[in-house]
Amino acid sequence: MHAFLLKYGLEDEIRVNIEANHATLAGHSFEHELAYATANGIFGSVDINRGDPQLGWDTDQFPNNVPEVAMALYIILRAGGFSTGGLNFDAKIRRQSFEPDDLFHAHIGGLGKDILGGGLSLADLSDRVVGSAIEPKPRSGRQEMLENLVNRYL
Repeated sequence: MHAFLLKYGLEDEIRVNIEANHATLAGHSFEHELAYATANGIFGSVDINRGDPQLGWDTDQFPNNVPEVAMALYIILRAGGFSTGGLNFDAKIRRQSFEPDDLFHAHIGGLGKDILGGGLSLADLSDRVVGSAIEPKPRSGRQEMLENLVNRYL
């Protein structure tokens, strides 16, 4: 991005938004992206979401790694803070949970043997679900609360 701005003479016109998860996806650390942007005068704002480095896609989760967030804020403050922009949290609801019994029956219940043995096709399973009028209601897995609870003790 910086090379693009330099090539077209935009380095004094445009500031970049650094996203923690996009840095991970690019093979960089969030701290590296922030340090580079602040050192080169192109720092604008921060999308502070985190992702899961093992997944390989943007999960937009709330940040909960205290040392990582503290280092990011340190880099920003060391560079003089924000002159434009700010922090953006565009985290999304994800991983909808259903009742544990539903998850058990849906994924590893008694049908598993028939599925693995070739006795049930996807069409058979579809017919079974439609015929039973299965309509589970979403319920929060409370993952963010649990992640924060764990981090409180780390």
